[in-house]
Amino acid sequence: MSAVGKPHDKLSDRIRVRGREMSPSLARVLAYIDTHRHEVMTQSAMELAAAIGTSDATVVRAVQAAGFHGLRELRQALATALGSGQTPIDTLTRTFASIKERSASAVDQVFDDHRETFAALQTEEARARILEAIQCLSPANRVGVFGGGATAFLGRYLALCLNQIGRPTAVFDGYMAPLPEQLLDMGDVDAVIMLAFGGPYKEALSTIAEARRFRVPIVLITNSKEQALTRHATVVVPVTCSLSGRAIIHGATLVCLEAIILGMVTDSQPKTMSTLERLGALRRSVYK
Repeated sequence: MSAVGKPHDKLSDRIRVRGREMSPSLARVLAYIDTHRHEVMTQSAMELAAAIGTSDATVVRAVQAAGFHGLRELRQALATALGSGQTPIDTLTRTFASIKERSASAVDQVFDDHRETFAALQTEEARARILEAIQCLSPANRVGVFGGGATAFLGRYLALCLNQIGRPTAVFDGYMAPLPEQLLDMGDVDAVIMLAFGGPYKEALSTIAEARRFRVPIVLITNSKEQALTRHATVVVPVTCSLSGRAIIHGATLVCLEAIILGMVTDSQPKTMSTLERLGALRRSVYK
C-alpha cells in the first residue's frame, strides 16, 4: 500500500519498464495504453491506432512486446489491475457517469446520447453537407467505401445498399483482403465515401492519398477536425459519435448514411427501379 492508502499498480510498472526497452514508436503506444485504459478496454487496434496517431500493426507489436499475446490478454490484465481511476469499475463510472440505477437507466442514457447526436446532425450546416455529399456521389457509377474497426461494418452495410440501388462498389476496409490490395481498385471508382473517426491514421491517410492520385472526389464522414483528414476531402460531413468521453455510439452515422442513400435513390429513380426489379427476379430464381 502506498502512503495515501492506494494499492500499488504492478501492471503500470510492467508497462513502464518494458517501454524503456522499446523503440520510441512502441513506447508511445504503451504510454498511451497506461494512461487511457478505458479506450484499450473497448476499442479495436485500428481505433486505438487512430487515437495515438500510428498504425494498428504498431499497436499490436507494442502489446506483444509488453509480453501479451494480443489485445485480449492485455484487456484481461487491465481488468484485474489495481489503480485509482483505472479499473473496469472506474471505467464504467467515467463512461456512464449519469447512470445511477440499473439497466433501465443505461437504456435511457443511450437514448439521451442519441438524441444529442441526432440534434447535431440536424443543424443547417450538417444538412447542407449531407446534400453536398449526395450531389458528389450521385453521378458516380461505382462508389468506393472506406471504413475501419466498428465502422467497417457500417461501410459494408452502405455498400450493400448501394449495390441494391444499382451502384456497384469497391470496399476498402482490409477485411476480405489486405487494404493495399483493395486500394488497387481505386482507379475504377468515380467517388469514395469514407467513415473515419478519431485522429488521422495510416489506413485512412493511405486511402485519401490513393484517391487523390486518381483525382477521385472524397466524401468524408467524421467527427474529426484534423486537417490531415479533412483538407483533401471534397465534402466533409460532421457526425458526432461520442459525448464527454462516454461510450461510442454510431446511431447518427447510420442515419447520415441512410439519408445519403435515399437522396441518391431520388436522384436516379429509373436506375434504382430497374436494379430492384432485377434483384427481385434473381431472388425468386434462387429462393423459390
